[in-house]
Amino acid sequence: MAQVITTILLDNNPKGLRLIEMANWSGKAFVVPRGKLKELQSREDTQQPGLYFLFGEGDEKPTAYIGQSENVVGRLFSHDSNREEDEWNIAFIFVGNLDSAFIKYLESVSVNLARRANRYKIFNTTAPRENRLSEAQIITASDYFERIRAIVGLFGYPVFEDPQKEKSGVYVFETNKANAKGRLLENQEFIVLKDSTARIRETGAFTERGRDIRRGLITDGVLKPLDSDSYIFTRDYIFSSPSAAAGAVSGRACNGWTAWKDEQGKTLSENVRGAT
Repeated sequence: MAQVITTILLDNNPKGLRLIEMANWSGKAFVVPRGKLKELQSREDTQQPGLYFLFGEGDEKPTAYIGQSENVVGRLFSHDSNREEDEWNIAFIFVGNLDSAFIKYLESVSVNLARRANRYKIFNTTAPRENRLSEAQIITASDYFERIRAIVGLFGYPVFEDPQKEKSGVYVFETNKANAKGRLLENQEFIVLKDSTARIRETGAFTERGRDIRRGLITDGVLKPLDSDSYIFTRDYIFSSPSAAAGAVSGRACNGWTAWKDEQGKTLSENVRGAT
């Protein structure tokens, strides 16, 4: 079913502090870059019971911490001041008509589903127990959770989406000194599979963003030298798009929608977008 999601730029910055509202929903969400946390301190609607997510970069995969509090913005200040905790860059806060029973239930469901998806490294040390709710309460809580899932996914944090369940068929990209396999995910990300190879040489026209991605993959140990011409992927890796994946494989600017082909020779564009 179609949904209407409204984003309010609280500091007139598309990447800054944002308030998220949805049609026919009594709750609200805040997207909070860590450096903007103090700007929420005076808002009464963030000083109530709520659920929160902390997202960070991580070494092997992105990281997440999921928690709940009777004063959710106060709890985030505790996370911010405790520098011994793993770093996080952005927080999502969910508030509105949430009592203690509801937020504990949502915390438990969120942590368990995020762990099953295994897309993020979840820093919660224990799994919160799923408290008992009536059937009517479970229906209400489940609806609230689906709003949470939609919002974090919309902003590029698919913490609940299991890539193993989203995979398309296998696509191949072969170029000089590289042979890679991968799959398109439902959200249009692209996963390059372990043991794929990538060309070491980069062309002069390769974008700086592409070079940065490859440097990061080398630093994180995702790409390791196979021989003098090629890298090998040491594990599956999810890229933001087919083109980002193709660029990392080929060392040049590349349209991934036409570079990746299935076993019949059809491109992603032909299969997904219906191009001729």
